[in-house]
Amino acid sequence: MAVKVGLIGVSGYSSVHFGLLEPLIENGTAELLACVCINPEQVADKLEKLKAMGVKIYPSTDAMYAEWSGKLDLVCIPTGIAWHERMTVEALKHGANVLVEKPVTSSNESVVRMIKAEEESNGKFVAVGFQHTYAREIQFIKQYLLSGRLGKIKQVVCSGVWPRNDAYYSRNNWAGKLYAADGTPIWDSPINNAFAHYLNIELFLSGKAFDESAHVVTVEGNLYRARENIETFDTCALRFTTESGIEILTMLTHAGSEGTNVDIRLECEKGKVYWNSGDGWKIVSEDGKVLFSGICELPQTDMYQDVMQKVSGKQVFCCTLKIAGEHANCVDMLTRQITPIVVKETVSRLPENGQYVMDNINKVFEECNKLGKLPAEIGVVWK
Repeated sequence: MAVKVGLIGVSGYSSVHFGLLEPLIENGTAELLACVCINPEQVADKLEKLKAMGVKIYPSTDAMYAEWSGKLDLVCIPTGIAWHERMTVEALKHGANVLVEKPVTSSNESVVRMIKAEEESNGKFVAVGFQHTYAREIQFIKQYLLSGRLGKIKQVVCSGVWPRNDAYYSRNNWAGKLYAADGTPIWDSPINNAFAHYLNIELFLSGKAFDESAHVVTVEGNLYRARENIETFDTCALRFTTESGIEILTMLTHAGSEGTNVDIRLECEKGKVYWNSGDGWKIVSEDGKVLFSGICELPQTDMYQDVMQKVSGKQVFCCTLKIAGEHANCVDMLTRQITPIVVKETVSRLPENGQYVMDNINKVFEECNKLGKLPAEIGVVWK
């Protein structure tokens, strides 16, 4: 029987979710029954297509649930960060399972409330769109780490440079913001939005059980604000420490000159694991032998397949609120404990698109990744 689906949103990232749903609709796995659209004048062509498919369009979630409460198997929530908690809780109360986009939320208190709502939902579940936890290579690496063949994880290092110019920060009314108008935490930043997947990978691979991510207890390092008109930061260089003593170094920026792949390395007692978003992955023994390797496939299709199977009653792993909550714990911790450094002297701005570039940041991050150190620890100062 087809999974009955409601989709909140038509434009923006909702378009990606619709694209992932389309083949499932065509093969009979899913049936899209309802969509919420708050900007119909901007997406007339998409609405026409949805209506031709028999999908009913509603101006709000209230209007959708007035007709579909208790009748939807799954509600997909690819909306802005500030809406994730309230829309997830709302969907659960109306008897639907949930697929909510990453990051699940921004504060520990919010995670607690969401988990409570899930527990009170009469057996419904929440899956989080941290797509790489559904990736088959990540799941294989996690199982291999848990086998103990590489010994304990000592350090995890991640770096990535994704330039983001004026167009990125003007695409909505919450980019780079601390709070929504009603006070809901957003805490939008590289580590809590575009790069959120990769901190989540670090935490997931460091978890002591397959369905757990590592719990971070301390954070140190620096946050930097190169872009003048944001409230949060566009660059971070951080060392998280887990309760089991694993160091997780995370260096991410939108203020770079050229984009790079995201590169993750796990240093273990008896070997290493390498994962690169463009170059693939490999597991290497203590003596340098490549034990396993492969490419990094796009995992969104696997994510939707797994969520649909779970809705249908299969015992399938999905990214849970507990797993995603460990990412939120890191964001909560760094936001409350570290004040961003406003960079004025060691930064330039490209006039053609408004891209901010911190001095030599690409080379600095590359060097820090190799050494397993933060920029400040190799004498780099941005001011």
